[in-house]
Amino acid sequence: MKALTNEIADIGVGTLIVFIAMILVAAVAAIMLIYSTGELHQKAIITSKDATATIATNFQIETVVGDRVNSTMPGLQPGIQSLLIRIKPEVGTESMDLRQIMIILNEHQFLNYSNNSDMVNTFGASIIRDIDGSFTANYPVLNSGDLVDINVHALNYTNPILIPRQTISVYINQERGASIHLEITAPYSFGIDRYVKLYP
Repeated sequence: MKALTNEIADIGVGTLIVFIAMILVAAVAAIMLIYSTGELHQKAIITSKDATATIATNFQIETVVGDRVNSTMPGLQPGIQSLLIRIKPEVGTESMDLRQIMIILNEHQFLNYSNNSDMVNTFGASIIRDIDGSFTANYPVLNSGDLVDINVHALNYTNPILIPRQTISVYINQERGASIHLEITAPYSFGIDRYVKLYP
């Protein structure tokens, strides 16, 4: 009878140990679940903010015009000496910093913003419309409603950006938001005009 009592006691103790172990495992699992949920929540918030910024940072190209005048040589040149790419941020766009934009010509020439656009591998910008008066050469930030001409130029008049019937590939990549790609084909003749409309 005593042996049976001991056996029942042992079973009771074993069951208690298993029960306590199950509680501990459940507690650890609950802690991990709470931690993971919090971490996922934080990541979701960050991802949501990044996605919103990406969607809300877009611009459109109004026109692209070629200029045949080069400051180093008098008169009209046979080829396009600079591209004037007029852009404007889309409605609702967050601030867009031109210093964070890269322009790629023909997939091998990489241009970054400079307030001295006479430097190699740079582009400049001229403000056309500045809604809040915040755009400066040293702080070239666009806001919704602004309008700016991006100036991509040839440093050497003997090596123009574009000649008649030639095609050039232009990529405009920004830090956030969609990249814009243009294939620009020059007309058969530039005639006697200084400015040549290239897009649209």
